[in-house]
Amino acid sequence: MVWLRGVHPIRLVLVCLGVMMAGQAAHADLGVMVADPTTVGASEFTHAGHALVYLSGVCADTPVRARLCRAGESGSVVTRYPQFHEASPYGWNIVPLDLYLEGTVQPGNRLLYGSQNVKDALGIKARDGFMKPVCAGACPLIPHSYWRDMVAATINRDIFVFTVKTTPAEDEALVRWLNAHENFDDYNGMTNNCAEFVRAMVNAVFPHSVRRDVINDIGMMTPKAAVHSFTRWAEKQPDSGFSILHFPQKPGSIPRSGVASSGTETAIHVKKYLIPAAMIGDHEVAGSFFVAYLLTGRFNLYKEYVRHSSPKLTELRRLRKETEEEPKLRQVKAEIVALEAETTGGEAEWTSYRRRFEAMRETVGTESIDRFGRQLDLGTVSVDADEDAWIVPRGDTRRVGLGSRNVLAEGSDPELALELMMWRVGSSLKAKPRMRPDAKEFREDWSLLERAYSRAHTGNVIARGAGATQTGGTVTAVHAEEDLPEP
Repeated sequence: MVWLRGVHPIRLVLVCLGVMMAGQAAHADLGVMVADPTTVGASEFTHAGHALVYLSGVCADTPVRARLCRAGESGSVVTRYPQFHEASPYGWNIVPLDLYLEGTVQPGNRLLYGSQNVKDALGIKARDGFMKPVCAGACPLIPHSYWRDMVAATINRDIFVFTVKTTPAEDEALVRWLNAHENFDDYNGMTNNCAEFVRAMVNAVFPHSVRRDVINDIGMMTPKAAVHSFTRWAEKQPDSGFSILHFPQKPGSIPRSGVASSGTETAIHVKKYLIPAAMIGDHEVAGSFFVAYLLTGRFNLYKEYVRHSSPKLTELRRLRKETEEEPKLRQVKAEIVALEAETTGGEAEWTSYRRRFEAMRETVGTESIDRFGRQLDLGTVSVDADEDAWIVPRGDTRRVGLGSRNVLAEGSDPELALELMMWRVGSSLKAKPRMRPDAKEFREDWSLLERAYSRAHTGNVIARGAGATQTGGTVTAVHAEEDLPEP
């Protein structure tokens, strides 16, 4: 993905990705990514999360071959997993950014709701589409089948992206590195894990930018160490264009993901590790963990995102350190506060939205909204030929679009669309800052809510049930009583 300097296209959450790719004529971006831990795999015990690389100038030709992006493409995400469960034992995959975040290769569509059956339906569509070259006769819907983690990852985890600019020459070097890199499964949790893959790849173009945290991770490379060291390196590069992006987990029935942690951080915050040490009297161990974390390991992903949510904000923070004149310093500080509020929303803005939302709830009624979430959890999901997701809530015959592109489209029931947007906006307003969308995305959701409200209350609506019958080219996933794994 390309920066128009000072405006981050990922900040538009994929709405403007396609039109902002300018090919090789402009700078692209490289990002070190951290996906917060879920309850599958080693993360259940280590709380380390997962490390990936985002490339806006490099695209996926297939899931196992890279190429330079063409105009209109939004870049890719590449990572290593222990077992993709694909037709061959590949060690790494590269997929389009849109597929990884939202479950579609079509840019400009945000999922408004996430559940296991939504993720499975999108996964099946991807398996029969972009992933087909590596999934022929493979890629099952079973636990630890990590091809699934390459599709609609924001359904089951928070994601942070720490980005800097790249040159066309650096993008070409990354393509060569990937296509020449041996691609077979030699994963080792201690010596050849996802973070080690990120370290080798990023250091190939930015030497020594990603490093281990020997003290806090006992010599092991971890996702948090990757972004911590990359941030400290980028802050020292005046022209890096450094900024951080945050993609919160979609609201829905899947439990909220954890928080990516270093080794010492896990040890002092997770009771199942700290309490046994205290019980056996090993206070030196517990104390050493605390001291190591306090002195060298403190690095809060969300707070860093607020501090560096745009290249302009990063530059202003650097300027604040260098400014001695009081009038200029006050001006810089004021600009920083204004830019932070633009990203995360000021408290007055959120309070205003809550007040307006409560007034709308009184008009719409609260019982149907509360019930709607439960109906969605057990609904039937389909994905059409355009990769738009739809759901028929349990006990209903109507369907509603699940994306920002199709929630108000023809065939999406107006009453259900209003309930879905009321439910989503309400979830965001109740969430803690770290778990809600940024202010720009929320404003887009609010606009969709207002349009849905207007349609449902002015009579300018599509007939109830229109388009509820499934059309050709769809795939369906029914939650029901299937024993599908929790991500």
